[in-house]
Amino acid sequence: MESMHFVFVYGTLRSEHSNHHLLKDANCYGAGNTAENYSMYLISGYPYVTSFESRYPIVGELYGIDAGTLSVLDKMEGHPRHYERREISVIVGENQYTAWMYFKDPPGTLLLNGDFSKTTYGKKR
Repeated sequence: MESMHFVFVYGTLRSEHSNHHLLKDANCYGAGNTAENYSMYLISGYPYVTSFESRYPIVGELYGIDAGTLSVLDKMEGHPRHYERREISVIVGENQYTAWMYFKDPPGTLLLNGDFSKTTYGKKR
């Protein structure tokens, strides 16, 4: 039996965003946020989370995926050269999970909060 991984997505992999089709077979555990504070930036309309600044929890969705899907996500995110996948704590409802999340630490446009969907870029075009 293949092991399951949790992944917490905050940008284009979220439902109703451009790359969500990559999670079409994944089990969604719901919307939530990171237990720790981070900062979210934009570069050319794409969000990324940096671990260098502690400003607010990041809002996103938690999915259970298999190793094959994790490999597809790593390739899309350019892990480990472009984005780096790290384990974090995520809160969904009253439950806390350990999940993978993708980080990037270059400069960009700082978002006012941790919810990409509430930006102009986060709206499906």
